[in-house]
Amino acid sequence: MNIAIIVRKLNVRGGVQRHVVCLAREFAKKGHTVTLYTFLYDKEKCYAELLEGCRVVSLGRYSAHANFLFDILAQNRAAKRLALKMDAHTDIVNPHDHVCYKVAVYFKKYVKDAPSVWTMHDMPTRLFSYARARELDPLFRKSLAVRLAYALADWYERRFIRLQDAIAVLDRRDKALARRFFGRDALIVRNGLDIAKFPYRARVSLLPKQAKLLMGGVFFAHRRFEDGIEALKLLRDRGYDATLMITGNYAADEGYYRRLAALADARGIRTQVVFTGELPESRLAEAYQACDIFLFPNHLQSWGLAVFEASASGVPVIVSRSAGASEVLTDGATALLVHPKSPEEIARAAARLIDDPIVYEKLSREGRALVEREISWSRLADQMDGIFRAVSARRSVKSAETIVL
Repeated sequence: MNIAIIVRKLNVRGGVQRHVVCLAREFAKKGHTVTLYTFLYDKEKCYAELLEGCRVVSLGRYSAHANFLFDILAQNRAAKRLALKMDAHTDIVNPHDHVCYKVAVYFKKYVKDAPSVWTMHDMPTRLFSYARARELDPLFRKSLAVRLAYALADWYERRFIRLQDAIAVLDRRDKALARRFFGRDALIVRNGLDIAKFPYRARVSLLPKQAKLLMGGVFFAHRRFEDGIEALKLLRDRGYDATLMITGNYAADEGYYRRLAALADARGIRTQVVFTGELPESRLAEAYQACDIFLFPNHLQSWGLAVFEASASGVPVIVSRSAGASEVLTDGATALLVHPKSPEEIARAAARLIDDPIVYEKLSREGRALVEREISWSRLADQMDGIFRAVSARRSVKSAETIVL
């Protein structure tokens, strides 16, 4: 098959970027012809090593607008331009995340009516984003007029989404959201991992009352890094000699970073909280090797690749029950699961791991076994390949029926 994978940006490092590039590489191994289409491309700022040998076609510009209504117009113009740059011999289109489903629809309209399977990494609707922002900060408000404008914009977006031949999601929560907001039965495909990049080190019992905690990800409010800082304060107040390292790019929300630094100052633990900024691949793997416990309190997060990077490295993980990753984890066996927005539960879970070597060693061992058994890019590619073939076959049957009629 000639496969077109569409992603908004390949000029940053993030979970979506890693997903599409690794998927493209796996499809190429299967003998497919694969092209990555994007609005913005910078190989060195993305995953240069992974992009080596990949065919990338970039629009080269994408003029986002601060006003979301004008931004929709900018999106549409850019989507049409990128659609017109796509190979007319494409057999199937796989747009990812926001906006890219528009490129697929415009390709169908102006170039070739090829089947399209949209991979939803996060809900793109504005009312959902508003509701999530309110969940994270109850004081956050928008006027009724703005919310009505959001509803109108969401209606417009759904028109493009409903023209997709199939929708793939990463977890059951997003499957339910696709049914609720788009009236579609989405297919669950689990994200992958290159386990060779995260060598396993079996964890044994920790020194009494000591632990190095780690958190990471691009700085967005739903990461709930503040819960890790508050949990660290609770641990230290209870006599634990614990530290916390937080990795990730601050640029996405510098205001959030400043609030976190101020919180650590206010709690009197600024010297025990280290913000590293974004780490290159090799140093990220080293961070997993050096830490004792990985915290993932993310709230309303689709999947969570970092959880499985840590588990592959042998690091016991503490994961929010509202993160998609929790769906494949077993509390007390492959992870410790906590309720979202609960520093107290995180602190208790961390103390349990520090104090109970049997549980600590079990999570290290069983977490790695889970990744080896269930999480890989080749498995993801097999699942997507099956969806592509089913969608293409269904299209062929419909075309034959139309000809008969």
